[in-house]
Amino acid sequence: MAGSIQQIQQELTALETAIAELAQEFEKVYRNYLAALGQALSQQLVLACYHLCTQGYPESFLQLSFSQRQKFQQNLRELSKEAQTELLELVSPTQPLKESSQPLELASTDQDESPPNAEPQTLVETQSEDLNRLPFLKPLDQPPTLPEQLAEWQEQIESAMSRLLSQLSRNTNFLIQEFNIFAPKLPEAILEVASQAEAAAEAVAGPPNLLNIMIETEDTEEPQSASITRIMTIHLRLSEIEFADAKLMAERHQIRHLSGQLSQLKHDYHKKQRERAVLEAESAWRASWFDTD
Repeated sequence: MAGSIQQIQQELTALETAIAELAQEFEKVYRNYLAALGQALSQQLVLACYHLCTQGYPESFLQLSFSQRQKFQQNLRELSKEAQTELLELVSPTQPLKESSQPLELASTDQDESPPNAEPQTLVETQSEDLNRLPFLKPLDQPPTLPEQLAEWQEQIESAMSRLLSQLSRNTNFLIQEFNIFAPKLPEAILEVASQAEAAAEAVAGPPNLLNIMIETEDTEEPQSASITRIMTIHLRLSEIEFADAKLMAERHQIRHLSGQLSQLKHDYHKKQRERAVLEAESAWRASWFDTD
């Protein structure tokens, strides 16, 4: 019986080694995936903003001067670049949690060319405040040997990616609002919904990474009457970004393959743990049992 317990323990040790090796493979694949995601995200964010400005709100965009359009596009590139850096740091951070980092410096509009009612500081403060709260993860210097530990690490990566996309959508929408491309100027609450409401009841399908929302607005002259207004906002979706990029999709397939291996290792590990517990319990029962007859 002792030999059986020892054999199971050896099998558990072998499974722990396999989990540690899988963790290293996970980190490698996620690093490649996040690099590809950063590039795809940059391209598709620009495409989404292009569609919004030229198809959704062409009149508002044309009201901007040439200089303002350039500054809007420069700020958009800065947001995209910052997001790419944050993605890479999810797995390989170059520094600890950013508790005191400087806010991203966006190109400010010239005072004589600023859009009416613009609030240039709002976007900068929002960008800094949001991204500083991202849960950066440490590299796997000591790979986990338990399946739950590796599964939790992967869940944190996926959660951080989702949150970053939501924040980038929000910050981009505020940038668009800052340049008065939205017409009429939307309340902040609507922009929040557009960035996060994946299953908004009033959402309408549209081009990738854009969200068409139907909202009810009151007539200021006749408070009792209301009208339905359609608005288009940026809403980045990981599934749509992956679908449009073959390289990124290939990296996601690699992650799914590793996830399948992790599920199998988790099943085998728990099975061996159960077998060991049963044998140890049987041994403990016999060790404490005394025949009183």
